[in-house]
Amino acid sequence: MTDSQKLESKPEQKTLSKLVLIVIAFTVLALPLSAFSWSTTGFHNLYLVHLVFLIVAVSFYSRSSKQNIAIDTMLVAMFLSFLLLIGAYEHGFSIGLLALFIAAIAVIAMMQNTKTSILYGAVMMSVVLATLLFLTKRTFIPLGNNAEMQMMVTASVFSSFSVIISFTVLAVLLIDSRNLLHNSLTELKKQTEKVDYLANHDQLTGLSSARLAQEQLDLTLNMAKRHKFKAAILHIDIDKFRLINDALGHDAGDYALKEVAKRIRELIRDTDIACRQGGDEFLVILHFPISLEACNEICKRLIAAFDQRLPYKDHEIKINLSIGIAIYPDHGVSQFELRTKAEKAMHTSKSNHKHHFTFAK
Repeated sequence: MTDSQKLESKPEQKTLSKLVLIVIAFTVLALPLSAFSWSTTGFHNLYLVHLVFLIVAVSFYSRSSKQNIAIDTMLVAMFLSFLLLIGAYEHGFSIGLLALFIAAIAVIAMMQNTKTSILYGAVMMSVVLATLLFLTKRTFIPLGNNAEMQMMVTASVFSSFSVIISFTVLAVLLIDSRNLLHNSLTELKKQTEKVDYLANHDQLTGLSSARLAQEQLDLTLNMAKRHKFKAAILHIDIDKFRLINDALGHDAGDYALKEVAKRIRELIRDTDIACRQGGDEFLVILHFPISLEACNEICKRLIAAFDQRLPYKDHEIKINLSIGIAIYPDHGVSQFELRTKAEKAMHTSKSNHKHHFTFAK
């Protein structure tokens, strides 16, 4: 994606594109009225301004690169300002003009900054007040003859037209602002969940992190003590893991780690927790009541899962596991005791048998 495309995809630019399209739509809708007035009352500079503004708006909207959102902001603000000044000059003060004034300030404030919008508001208010001051005869339209009645009708139509334009612009701003806020909150939630996930999971294997495993083991031991049931931890190590890295590269080592993690997840219960301790070591917490027979069966399945070589590209990888098992409360009552004895039992497996499991003593 180019820098121009990135800028065009910004929420502010999308909102401004909608507003410019609204300006074009209302300008096109009013074009027949200007043409009719031109043919009946003669040429007026406003008709030419109307036509030129339409051409400029279409050009701005259809340009290929929208790198500067200030251009569209200026266009929309100018359109609202022209209507405001024309209305003040022709018909005096009305609710429609106030709505245009608010809409213009809102566009500048949301697309630029508050300071600019305040400056714009002060300047426009001064110009409008000056217009009303020097053209007091247009600030009040008495009822009387048909010309005055026609002027009143024209003023009412203009005011209604101004209110519709203003409310349309404000509605787009409010809806897009709400959507932007919703999207921002959604993105923030996703980022928070991602950070939380990364803090509690190993990035390579997706298993729980060592920190989360420590918290979960504390919880498990507290529950086991309270409800007087057995719990267990398995300390798992990949035998001669360095040889895989040295022979086939780190990608092969990562593949082996992910395969071990995958099969551990598949073979333990949903209530159990598996984590990567770091390097080629894993820890499994058998979370709910468990027996010696159940531990024995789970370890047999884990060992058997790697009896066959794993295909990797044009090679085959042989993975051997050494597992040490410590059971609460048989081998200890604290996390330190259990983890120490499970690790010692794992080293016993590695030294004596390899691809085997050993219970702590």
